[in-house]
Amino acid sequence: MKVKSRISSQSCPKKYWLKTKEIEVSKEIPQELIKEVVDLYPDLKTGRAKDIKAKKKMIELYNVIYGANYSTTTNCGSCISTCFDGIKKIYKEYSRIN
Repeated sequence: MKVKSRISSQSCPKKYWLKTKEIEVSKEIPQELIKEVVDLYPDLKTGRAKDIKAKKKMIELYNVIYGANYSTTTNCGSCISTCFDGIKKIYKEYSRIN
């Protein structure tokens, strides 16, 4: 899985994809999902999920919000880190509002 993390800083020579380092937060997230992220984040704030249930919920929320397809049973560090970063970004963006 090291390839996934190395590819993000490169772009395709045929211009099929551009390099990226930022996760963009969609402005059209339903309020129910934002509330779930805000409620879930205390179980994730240390960078480690409190339990398997919290990890599974984090991955499910990330998949719904960003349209990804990560397995909820994954133990891949890169995949879990991507999900955590996306949820953290949403929390920081919307926790002030609620």
